[in-house]
Amino acid sequence: MTLTRTTSLRSPVISAMRILSMRRSIHGIIAVSSVVSKVTIANCSSRGYATVLDTTNLLKTSNTAAGGTGFKRPTKRFWEKANIQTTEEGHQINLDIRPIRTSSGHSLLVPHNKTALAHLIVQEWATLPSLQIKPHSLPLTSLTARAIDIIKSEDPKVAKESIVKPLLPYIDTDTMLIFAPSEEYNGALRKAQEDIYRPIISWAEEHVFGGEKLSFSDGDKGLTGNMQPESIKEKAAAWANSLDAWQLTAFERAVLAGKSFLGGIKLITRQISTSELAEAVTLEVLYQMKRWGEVEDSHDVDWADIRRQIASAAVLVITD
Repeated sequence: MTLTRTTSLRSPVISAMRILSMRRSIHGIIAVSSVVSKVTIANCSSRGYATVLDTTNLLKTSNTAAGGTGFKRPTKRFWEKANIQTTEEGHQINLDIRPIRTSSGHSLLVPHNKTALAHLIVQEWATLPSLQIKPHSLPLTSLTARAIDIIKSEDPKVAKESIVKPLLPYIDTDTMLIFAPSEEYNGALRKAQEDIYRPIISWAEEHVFGGEKLSFSDGDKGLTGNMQPESIKEKAAAWANSLDAWQLTAFERAVLAGKSFLGGIKLITRQISTSELAEAVTLEVLYQMKRWGEVEDSHDVDWADIRRQIASAAVLVITD
């Protein structure tokens, strides 16, 4: 019996409009996109700057006078060109002359050694047709804003710990620590897992967990849970807390995208390519597709989405 993971791509059929929008986004930002939080822009003209906001804080305008209620928000671009203004502090991303700010009001200032990231953020805004922002529209802007807000928080250490703590349970349910029964798919899936996961597990045990062995769920022993000892979790927390804000933001996105703490470690340390990681964390789904076929407009979109999320995390830690 196949263990069902949260990485399963068996989702409802996605509309053609969503597919078209997502594919346009892939081409527009060279397939390096993902979003940590949904974003929108509001009140930019009156303030003189653009602010990245969570969708839960959307500008609400009552239209009861027209006989109805609901959201109203600007839909037309208010800028002609996104650009980079290089200062002593870093690369400031502007929309015309308006600097973009994070939801906490900090300037979207990219460090000097992340020039590629700055140019890719500009590309995100350059290819944005309107303010009808989709969850995948501004992935790098969102990740960058999150990293800056961590750095600028009153206590960055506490801010980092608040991110690390929710990620620790993934070390118990890690995608790469769950092995299928040997008889499934004529042994092909288990062999692929052994070939791909075992080297990653061994590397992590040596370089992150001080030689301590990670426990894993063995499908040959039945449907069982998996739990790491506290010593492993303490070392995992220590490693994650040692990351800087940029690395931690990217690590969080990689873990959430692939449901794999180990995969996040390998990506942040640049020990694995984005395509290799995307394949590793969706290995079982790929075998399901080989057996049962692909659900058009669902599997292909989700496959593109996970690559986008992982790639955006990888871009965030690239330095000049």
